[in-house]
Amino acid sequence: MQDNQHGSQMNEVEKFDEWVKSFFLDPETCALDHQLFSIDIYESDDEYMVEAVLENHDVKDIKVCLCDNEISIIVDDTDKPILEKKEDTLPTQRKIPFPFSICSRRITAEFSNPILVIRIHKFSPGKTAEDINIE
Repeated sequence: MQDNQHGSQMNEVEKFDEWVKSFFLDPETCALDHQLFSIDIYESDDEYMVEAVLENHDVKDIKVCLCDNEISIIVDDTDKPILEKKEDTLPTQRKIPFPFSICSRRITAEFSNPILVIRIHKFSPGKTAEDINIE
């Protein structure tokens, strides 16, 4: 892939490394980690992993959506009793925009309270879907 801005070749690994640095150095990321829920991003030889800490939530409250290069984690508190609800009753959402398209990759998600792990497989193609099933 040609990076027109710098006139140099950037492969996916380099794009990912640069993106992770800028993502975690962004003050907004830190603020959202404290205000909403924290997110970590990892890479292994075979996959990229997004890990979210979702305390006091059930799997039925959580939705993972995909749109081209962006994963959204949506947490809906509207079914909780009034005493447990936050003041606003809108779903809480975090978006993780990858530096390349991930929509044709195999993506899996599993929730083991309180950790949600989303795996984007580097070499396994998957079916294109907007909603990712959480196991």
